[in-house]
Amino acid sequence: MQPIKFIATPNAALSAGMVVRFENPTTYLRLTHIFETCVFGMWVDVAEKAYFARRPIRYAIEEIKALLRDEGGEIGQIQLPFVFTRSVKDEASEFKLNAAWEMIEPLVSLFEKEENLSARSFSSCIRRRAESLCVNKTTLYRLVMRFYYFGGVRKALLPLARGATPGLAGYKFQPTDGSAEKIYKRRGRQSILAPELGVNEFVVDEADIEDMIRSYKAKLRSGPTYVSIAHEYYLANYFSKRHPEKYRLYLNREMSEPVTVRQFRYYIHSYARLDADLVRNVRSHERNPGSLGSVRANGPGEVYEIDATGGRIHLVSSDDPSLVVGKPILYLLIDRWSRFVISAYISLKPASWEEVRYALLIAFTSREKRFASLGVDIDDNRWPIGRFPAVLCPDRGSEFLGESMERSVAQDLRIEVTPLPPLCPDGKAIVERFIREIKRRMASSELKGVYADRPLDPRTKRIEKKAAVAAVHSLKDAYRSLIEIIDDHNNRPHTALRKLKVLTQAGIAPQPRDAYMWGLRNVTGLRTPPLADEDYFRLLLGTDSASIARGVLRYKQRPYLPVNEIAIEMARISTSRAKSVKVRLDKTDPLEIFVETKFGEWARFRLSVGAMKEIAGLTLDEEEALLGRTAIHWARSDHESRVTRLNNKHLANTKNSKKGAIAKTPVNKRQMDSQETRARRIIETESMKELLTGRQKAPIRGEPSRDSVKADWQKLEEQERLERLRIIQENRNKK
Repeated sequence: MQPIKFIATPNAALSAGMVVRFENPTTYLRLTHIFETCVFGMWVDVAEKAYFARRPIRYAIEEIKALLRDEGGEIGQIQLPFVFTRSVKDEASEFKLNAAWEMIEPLVSLFEKEENLSARSFSSCIRRRAESLCVNKTTLYRLVMRFYYFGGVRKALLPLARGATPGLAGYKFQPTDGSAEKIYKRRGRQSILAPELGVNEFVVDEADIEDMIRSYKAKLRSGPTYVSIAHEYYLANYFSKRHPEKYRLYLNREMSEPVTVRQFRYYIHSYARLDADLVRNVRSHERNPGSLGSVRANGPGEVYEIDATGGRIHLVSSDDPSLVVGKPILYLLIDRWSRFVISAYISLKPASWEEVRYALLIAFTSREKRFASLGVDIDDNRWPIGRFPAVLCPDRGSEFLGESMERSVAQDLRIEVTPLPPLCPDGKAIVERFIREIKRRMASSELKGVYADRPLDPRTKRIEKKAAVAAVHSLKDAYRSLIEIIDDHNNRPHTALRKLKVLTQAGIAPQPRDAYMWGLRNVTGLRTPPLADEDYFRLLLGTDSASIARGVLRYKQRPYLPVNEIAIEMARISTSRAKSVKVRLDKTDPLEIFVETKFGEWARFRLSVGAMKEIAGLTLDEEEALLGRTAIHWARSDHESRVTRLNNKHLANTKNSKKGAIAKTPVNKRQMDSQETRARRIIETESMKELLTGRQKAPIRGEPSRDSVKADWQKLEEQERLERLRIIQENRNKK
C-alpha cells in the first residue's frame, strides 16, 4: 500500500480538506466542514482503509486549536494516491465517474449545512437519496465517505488500482583651491539614501537641459511615451555620454541618482516646446484619489487574480514576403496581497481552459528549468516559485466561466473560484493595472511589431498595420521581453506595499517578491488549498498520444529517451512494432514526457539532444502555428528540385539525340606505362585548375609549353608506329 506522505503547512487556517496530525500514536484527522463555532472531521489512514471510513464527527474549534497548541498537533496536507492524479483513461471510466458524482452531488450540497451532519440526519439523507435512485444505501454511503476521505476530490470516486501494491515496483530493475570660477551648489532636498551613497552634488547646466529635451522628443517620435520612461532613456543614452564617470559611479551604486524624475519632469515642462504630433504621444499616469483600496486579501497565497488579454504585438515569419503568424494571448496570474506576479504565459491559440491550465502549471514549477530552453535569463531566486491559492478570482471571460474550468478547478483541484459580477472589472483591479503596465512597457521597448493603442480610429489603425510589417520572429523574443518586465515589477518598490506597516516593522523592502516570500513564512491564519503541490502538478499536466518502439518514445515525430528506471524498463520490453501509449506532458516545456504507470512513480522520458536543436526553444503552440509555413517551404523546395532534375534530363536527352548529336573525340586506347600515365594526370589536373580559377597559367621559362608537349607526344607516337612497322617488315623478310 502507498505510505502516507504528510506535508506540514505551518500557520495555515482551518479549512476543508486540510489534515491535522497528532503524535503518540500518529493519527490524522481530515477536516471536512468548517463552521463558525465547530468543525467536522473524519479519521483517515492509508488509501486502502477508505472502505472502512466512518462519518464526519463534530469538534469545537477551540478544542482543535487547543490540541494543535498543547498536544503537538500539526496542520497540513496528505498526498493523494497516485491513481487519483492520473487522467481518466477511457470514456467508460469517465462515464462511471460522472455517474457517481451525480449520485452524491445533492448529498454534498445538503451536508454543507451543520444540522444535516448529525448522526440521525446524515444517515437519513443518504437513505432517502438511495431510495430515490433505487440503489443500495451502503453503496451510496461508501461513495460519500470516499469523497470526504480524500479531501473532497471528485476523482476519489474512482476505484483504487488493483494488482501490484501502489507506490512499489512490481518487478526488479536492472541497473551548482584655488580657482576663481564660481561654483554652483545643488538645490533641493537630498535623497534619503544620502547617508549610504553620499551627498549628491551634481548640478544641471544648460547642456544637460538640452539633452533632456532632445531625449524626450526622440522618445515621443518613436511612439507614446511616459515621463518616467523618457527619464531612463535620457540617463542611458545622453547623460552617460556627457558625464561617463558619474554614470559609472551611479551604476556601481556609489552615488545617488544624479538627475531625478522630478528634475527631468520640471525641465521638460518648463523648456520643451512640442508640436501637435509629439503632444499626441504624451502619456501620463491616471490618478484616482477616490479609490478605497477595497480589493484585499489577508496574506500571500490566499487570493490570486487571473486574466487573459490580447497582446499588442505581431508575430510574423522571417520569409520574404513576411507571413503573419498571429497576435498572441497573454495570461497573467498575480497575488492580490503582495502584487507578486506568479505566472505569465503566452499562447497563439484562442483563450480556453486548456491554455489556463498551462498558465497555472507555469506558476508552480521551476523557472530555470522551464525558461532555459527558450533562452530567457531568469532563475528561481529572482522569480521564486509560487504556491497554489485557496481562491482564484477571474473575470467573466468564456475561458473562465466554462464547464471545464468549473469541473477542473473547483471540483478536481479543490480551489475556490469567485468570478466577478457583470460590469465589475475593478473587482480584479490589480491584474488589470499590471496588464496596462505591460502593454505600456512593451510599447516603449524597441521590439519590432509592437503598437501602443487599441486600433479604434484611422490613425491608430494605420499604426497597427505598420507594426505588422516588422515584428518579432518567435515567441522567445516576446517571452524574453515579458519576463524582463515581470522581473522588474517583482523587484521594484510598490506604493500599495509601502502602506503595509507590518512590512516596515519586519524590515522588509516594499517589493512584491520580498513581501510575498516573507508573508508565506510569517503571516498566519490563511486559507490553504487541501492538496499538495506534487498532486497539483500531476493534475495540471496535459494528455496526448505517443508511440514507443525499439526503446524510443516518439511524440510529434521526435525521439524521447528513457530517464528513470521505470522508463528504461518500458523501453527495454518495447518491440520493433510501434505501440501507442498515452502520455502526460507540459506543452509549454516539451523537453520531458511522462507515461502513467500502476506504480507511484511515472515513467519519465527526455527529448534527445539532436531533437532539442531542431525545436530551438519553440513551444508546441508556436510550432503548430508554423506548420503551414513549414509545409509551404517544403513543397516549394521539393517542386523546384524536381523541375531542375527534369530539365537536366531533358537537355541530356536532346544532346544525345541524332539531330543534336555532337561528334565525340576519338579515344586512343593505347596502353601507357606508369610514368606516362602520371604525367598525363598532372597535365589534366592543371588544365582543370586553370578553368576553375579563370586564368591561364603562364609557361615557366625552360619548361615546354602545352602545345610543345602535345607535339612531342605526337612525334613520339609516330616514331613508335614506324618502329613497329620496321620490325614487322624485317620478320616477314626472314621468312
